[in-house]
Amino acid sequence: MSTNDTIELEKIPGIGPKRAKALRVAGYETLDDLEAATEDELRDVAMFDDILARDIKATVSPDDERVAVKHPNAVTPDDWRVTERQLTHIRTLADDAPLELDAETALDLRDRLEFAVDPDLLDFRRVCGRVVTYDADTDEYHPVPNATVHVEDTDCSFLSQFPSDLGLGWFYPYDCTRETIATTTTDECGEFCVYVPTWDIDRVLSFREERLCLPEIAKPRLRDVLERPEVFPDPVRPPDLRPRPRPDPLPDRLFDPGVLERTTELLGDAAVRRLGAGTEGGSFGDPRPDLGIDLDRPAFPDPPEPPTPEGFRRPEPDERVELLGEELPVDREVLGAIDPDRFVGPFLACTDVTLPEWRTIVDVPDITFRVTQDVDGDGTEETIYSEGYFDVRWDEAGSVDVDLVADDEANSIPTCDGLTPENVECDGPSIDSVGLMPTRAPIYDDETGYARRINRPKPSGSTSSRPDGTAPFSGTLQLHGCHRFEEAEYYRVLYSYEGGPEQPFTGHEWHAPAIGRDPVHVQPTGSDGWYPILDIPYLESYYGESLGDNPLLFPYWLLNWNTRGYRNGTYEVRLQLGDANRDPLSTASARYAIEVDNRAPNLDISRLAWGKLSDPVEKWDNDITESCPQIRRPAGENIGIKVTFRAWGEHFRSVQAKMNGCNRNPTLYRPSSGGSSQYSYWHETVGDRNHRKTVAFEVPSGYQQGAYRLRLRAVSRAFNPAGGNSGPSTNWEYDNGRIDTWFTRSISITNQ
Repeated sequence: MSTNDTIELEKIPGIGPKRAKALRVAGYETLDDLEAATEDELRDVAMFDDILARDIKATVSPDDERVAVKHPNAVTPDDWRVTERQLTHIRTLADDAPLELDAETALDLRDRLEFAVDPDLLDFRRVCGRVVTYDADTDEYHPVPNATVHVEDTDCSFLSQFPSDLGLGWFYPYDCTRETIATTTTDECGEFCVYVPTWDIDRVLSFREERLCLPEIAKPRLRDVLERPEVFPDPVRPPDLRPRPRPDPLPDRLFDPGVLERTTELLGDAAVRRLGAGTEGGSFGDPRPDLGIDLDRPAFPDPPEPPTPEGFRRPEPDERVELLGEELPVDREVLGAIDPDRFVGPFLACTDVTLPEWRTIVDVPDITFRVTQDVDGDGTEETIYSEGYFDVRWDEAGSVDVDLVADDEANSIPTCDGLTPENVECDGPSIDSVGLMPTRAPIYDDETGYARRINRPKPSGSTSSRPDGTAPFSGTLQLHGCHRFEEAEYYRVLYSYEGGPEQPFTGHEWHAPAIGRDPVHVQPTGSDGWYPILDIPYLESYYGESLGDNPLLFPYWLLNWNTRGYRNGTYEVRLQLGDANRDPLSTASARYAIEVDNRAPNLDISRLAWGKLSDPVEKWDNDITESCPQIRRPAGENIGIKVTFRAWGEHFRSVQAKMNGCNRNPTLYRPSSGGSSQYSYWHETVGDRNHRKTVAFEVPSGYQQGAYRLRLRAVSRAFNPAGGNSGPSTNWEYDNGRIDTWFTRSISITNQ
């Protein structure tokens, strides 16, 4: 008998007793039956949208304890508690509603309204999300596992502020009423799902559609900011079109003068660097850069404060009203009711209506999220995310994803990707992977410490053959390996830097995700680098309860090594086991070399000049030395701009040079490029660490006057194998620009 035949349908998350009964009536008795059903068949029988065989299957743990299952916890229609406000809205939709309309759950309500309401309104939509913390230093998100997500029916009034010169706005909530509809917990990877009744989404959208601009209010993604014409002096798309889902903006348009400055001003340098890395054009036939992942991230994970008038942030309401009561066109009671330090945003201003800077909007309904977690281990959960207004884009079709960025105090884990038991055969102590990348040939060279397939050289004249590369590691590295042996109770990882004396890694702590439980706080015992092996007895002591199977998602995680706190160079690492007294055992792993380099490559400009295209490039001697240079172009004259630069570094990978501006990008004049606006050079051999070049761009007389921008970018070969890129899916054969150096210079061109 298979495992799937022994699982009761009622015990599968997302089904429950009522849905299990309906499935059995329709002839579905086992999980295997569900897997054989089509999506439409399941949707008709299971009574809510988006329940698929693959989703059901993913929630079931096979008997084999080695398999780690990662699946979001879900709020199903059986869990959704119906509030009186929701019933009030339902009564307006029903043609023949029961006189005593009440219900405990959304599924109960569906049964009672089957013939009284438009069937489309009785469906359910899936909203899946993740709770994360944001690290501004590394521009990375870290999952928050086993946090409680409270789904709330919220009515709130807002004081809105939309300064006329920003294209952005903020909301100050007041007089808010919340009712908890359902709760769930994030899984070991910080993920969760909620099945939302369509009639409740209709309640939210109906209110917004009756009020100008509110349907457009949603927490913006990068793509939303870049596509909004009123935000930029040089729009990315025509300003006469209403915002709607569109293809990704053209990479060349993202970096027109004005757009780049505005992007940097609003979103910061990190966002611009991410977008720059995503817009490398590559060559014909190369895989398309994965720009969409970056564009769909929150535009403001670390939101800026609104520009408020003096006195607005006075903590005493009476003092605030006295100072601003005559200055702001806002009811004095509202001005006193708000908390000036509690704001939501920024949001993008609507495009088709002139907004007053200050406005009150009363009793706005929404379905919001609040997240709590026992941060300090005292048994009481603290709120780590609360301002969940306008998180979800209810007007988008299909399943919706949402990121909830929690407070820095939340207990997060470094990553949710690592070595799982089905990938490991433990014959003895070993270090089996760095992040997700296996420590074996031909992917990795254990003698030199380099990855061989990432950022390979591109020999001159060759279009296909690329020799092995030398890509060093950077950032935080998760080391995984075999350390669970009967005689061992402790382990430590030793390292030798550049052939020096061997010593243990010390002081590293992290939270390891566990399935169905809070993450385990992994920390060394003493100062000599020994860590306890997290076996069943240790974990039962840690959690204070009996455990059946090992709950660790990644039971072979040895070390969370932040290499930024160490010198660049070659490290030889090995795993050492210890007994109950932390005395080393005779068995130890082999040595593995890891080359670390967190340095950005060097980039230098030796000369920048311009001249007439009618003259040889060598005679373009009008040097551009001013910090804000201006070129006075002779009337009717085609001109050119040339730059001499050098890029170098121990692990130099590539350099690009391009110009943008005024809707017509200057093209390469030398070397000849066939109309391209970018010069690119990629290292040709592993010993190629330096590139010097003079390139020239032409600006014909027909190109309009205005601001043009020269941009150079040098990139290192360094990478990080933690799973935030395409490494595992391409068997570690891909190009990745993680660490780079930029040079930009704006040049104004006007006619004489």
